[in-house]
Parts: sequence; C-alpha cells; structure tokens
Amino acid sequence: MRKAVRNSQELAQEIRMWQGRLQPRLADIDPHDLHLILWSILRHRYGGRYNFLMRRQKDGRYVL
Repeated sequence: MRKAVRNSQELAQEIRMWQGRLQPRLADIDPHDLHLILWSILRHRYGGRYNFLMRRQKDGRYVL
C-alpha cells in the first residue's frame, strides 16, 4: 500500500512539473486537457498500462 501511495504522489508531482513547463507554450490547450494528456503519457512509469489514444473534436479540443 505504501508503494502505491508513493507512486501516486510521485506521478502527481511529475505531472505538475511538466504542466508548469508546457502550459505557457501550449496556451491553446485547456489546462485540464493537458493534465489528462500528461497523466496518460506518464502513468506507465508508475505502474499503469501505456494506452494513449487522442482524437481532435470539431471544436478543436483534444479528447483521450
């Protein structure tokens, strides 16, 4: 259980770091959408499966 909590905390910290770096450069992407994209990319490092599928909607948003 402790390992799972530690992995979750490390994943959250890494997502915050990358979101802080990328959000100014990707201002047209909604912050929540960027968070989901980063979570999908980074979670495999912390025990999750690596499944990443993104689709652009008609209004320009990206959906996982």
